[in-house]
Order: sequence, then C-alpha cells, then structure tokens
Amino acid sequence: MTNRAYTLSPGFQPIRAESSTEPQRCAHSVPQQVRFLGRMRLPLAGPYRPWARAYRLPDGTTLWCLRLWDVDRAVHRCVATSVVRRYCRINGLDRLVGEIDRIAGP
Repeated sequence: MTNRAYTLSPGFQPIRAESSTEPQRCAHSVPQQVRFLGRMRLPLAGPYRPWARAYRLPDGTTLWCLRLWDVDRAVHRCVATSVVRRYCRINGLDRLVGEIDRIAGP
C-alpha cells in the first residue's frame, strides 16, 4: 500500500446544501421529546438490582432501559413494558407489576 496525498483540482468548488430559511412544521401535534416517566429497582439475581428507567417516546411507545452486565462491562438494554411485566409475573414479583402500572400506565 502506498500513501498518496490527494490535492483538489484548480477551480474546485465545494457543493453546499441549500438551507431553508423557514422551519418545517409537523403535520400532527406529537411532542418531539422523549419523556422520563420514572424508575424502579428490578431484582435480577441475588443482590444485583439495577434501575429500570421508563421513557415515553414521541410516538407513544414506552421503553424500559436497564444497565446490565455483559461479561466484563455494563451495557444498556431497552425493552418494552410487556417484557418487564412478564418477567415480574414469571418470577412472582406482583408488587412490581403494580409499580410498573403506576409508572407506565396499564
């Protein structure tokens, strides 16, 4: 492999994107921000109880984000409310199902 230095040809003019001076408006009135709803501790294994944080997306979807360990580092995972609710029901965490309903709605 050789290292080549590239030069621009004489008379080269960069292309500039046209900018609109008028902001574009949405056709519907959906809030354009992700909204934090609340958080709760989710018991996964023994003393490991990461925070599960609920967010409402602009399209109305609710996601729960958790910071989980993957071998030697923490990674963020986001799941639907139904996944967190099912985990709690399978593991007999009925009190947390009520907490999920309080935070994210039924």
